[in-house]
Amino acid sequence: MKVDAVKLETFTREVLAKVGVPDADAAIVSECLVHANLSGVDTHGVVRLPHYIRRLKNGTIRCEAKPTITHHTSSFAVVDGDDGLGHTVMYQACRWGAETAKKHGTAAIAVKNSSHFGMTGYYISKLAEMDLASMAVTTSDAFQIPFGARKPFWGTNPIAIGFPTNDIPLILDMATTSIPYGKIVLAQKAGESIPEEWGYDDQGKPTTDPDKIVGLHPIAGPKGSGLAMVIDIFCNMFTALPFGPHINKMYGEMNEKRQLGHFLTVWDPGVISDVGEFKARMDAMIREYHELAPAGGFTEVLFPGELEGKRRRERRESGVPLEAGVLQDLVELGESLGILFPKDE
Repeated sequence: MKVDAVKLETFTREVLAKVGVPDADAAIVSECLVHANLSGVDTHGVVRLPHYIRRLKNGTIRCEAKPTITHHTSSFAVVDGDDGLGHTVMYQACRWGAETAKKHGTAAIAVKNSSHFGMTGYYISKLAEMDLASMAVTTSDAFQIPFGARKPFWGTNPIAIGFPTNDIPLILDMATTSIPYGKIVLAQKAGESIPEEWGYDDQGKPTTDPDKIVGLHPIAGPKGSGLAMVIDIFCNMFTALPFGPHINKMYGEMNEKRQLGHFLTVWDPGVISDVGEFKARMDAMIREYHELAPAGGFTEVLFPGELEGKRRRERRESGVPLEAGVLQDLVELGESLGILFPKDE
């Protein structure tokens, strides 16, 4: 089934508000989730909403959290998320980072006491809209089996880096595992098997059962696990938070606060040269990049973030496709709160 993006965002916002999330915060979270679905990153979209609602109801995520800056210099700050929704916490960090970068050319923000914040590239896209370049990283509970090891130690630990252009921003957004954990969640919802090369069960053997998988492979072997380690340092050593296997599990420890760390760096290209000139140079590079001859069965060569940008345009027109299991969860969630799930006519 396909759902109009505006209606889906309205439903998500109303659900969040119904459980006590302030309207402004609910708007940020709903925009972030639907942005992921529009981009085709359905693993980080509205599929996560029922989970957030469970945690908001049991208090492990605070509905009315008030993120604050606890330490800062002219260009470096620590933001305490007050155990709030990671989307609103990171959004506030982005606001401070943008203001600071516009003044000083760069900003770095370490975030503590936050929670899962959805699609990393969303925040990078918001900063790109302000003509800023940026990098964001975050950690998750242990699900990556480091190169040469037998059990999980790091999280999927995604990283996103982006730059403004005059059209679709260039955004590299990826997990440090072979796949994001959200693909396991979607397979579980759909009752589908998974490729055995995705990861291992608790016996250290490949499995096609998404309910039995306990660990994922790092991308590029030692490079992926090394990058995950560095991301964990940025997010958890700077903030004195639990690292690696000591991070509370998103789904397995529902009565414990997440205490997640994030790290954001923002740069203003305008302090080096005219922003318009910078974006023109980006566009020229992209045009030349597009002239590369495609290979391996592909019909075109796309830059990072381009496919997602094209999907956003397409899905805004045609609607957001929702898998049957996800749709059922949302309908039931809405019914439990007295909110009707939207259906296209």
